[in-house]
Formats: sequence, C-alpha cells, structure tokens
Amino acid sequence: MKEMSAYLMLVLGGTESPSADDVTAALASVGIEADSDALNTLISELDGKDLGEVLEAGSALLAKFGSGG
Repeated sequence: MKEMSAYLMLVLGGTESPSADDVTAALASVGIEADSDALNTLISELDGKDLGEVLEAGSALLAKFGSGG
C-alpha cells in the first residue's frame, strides 16, 4: 500500500510514469523501506496504462459494494 501511495504522489507531483527507483527514493526520503516484490508487481501492473483510466475502473468496481449503515 505504501508503494501505491508513493506512486500516486509522484504522479500528482508531475512524474507521468514513476519508475521503481523513483518510488524507492520517495519512500526513502521519509525513512521508509520499499518492499521490492510489491513494488515490482505494482510497476509491472501499471506499465503502459493510463492511471486515470485505472482509477476510474477501480471506482466502478467499488460502486458495486454497498455502504454500511
């Protein structure tokens, strides 16, 4: 989860397609060690995909879950 958070922050900061090294450096700058296996999986899953489209598809999936209350 921390790798995804760092990836998203890098994209918001203007890095269109952050690399594993970018994410590792961002996490290291605040004293957090990246999980290389999780990071490599994340980078490979997002490679060549538009992040906006990925997030939109995820939102559509979450809409299928009811909210408690």
